[in-house]
Amino acid sequence: MSQHRLYSTFPVDVTIDVKGTDQVHEVVDKLVKLYEDSSAQERFSCRILLPKGDTKTTQLSKKIGVAIQTGLLLGLRKSKLKPNIKEIRYIHDENHYGWVLASPPIHEAFERSS
Repeated sequence: MSQHRLYSTFPVDVTIDVKGTDQVHEVVDKLVKLYEDSSAQERFSCRILLPKGDTKTTQLSKKIGVAIQTGLLLGLRKSKLKPNIKEIRYIHDENHYGWVLASPPIHEAFERSS
């Protein structure tokens, strides 16, 4: 099984399809809340889908990804939470890049089972 097919089946609690930079704040708020609710049990898992296409679209995806990552880290600090998140970036399908964020135990269990 190819890497992208393998990670596209990674079990997550929520998948967020981000189409533009105008969604970044909403996505960050959702991720921080999800992490707050699930980090104590080490059950955080989320997939973010970013647009894939021509060079301009790829640049947009990189910009969105950096903004989400920075916002998430700042949001967790404001909430006095220490991030303990594994990340996997992969090609989800022909129209999306995939980005999985998960607590280490979830990531390790998936790696053992695949």
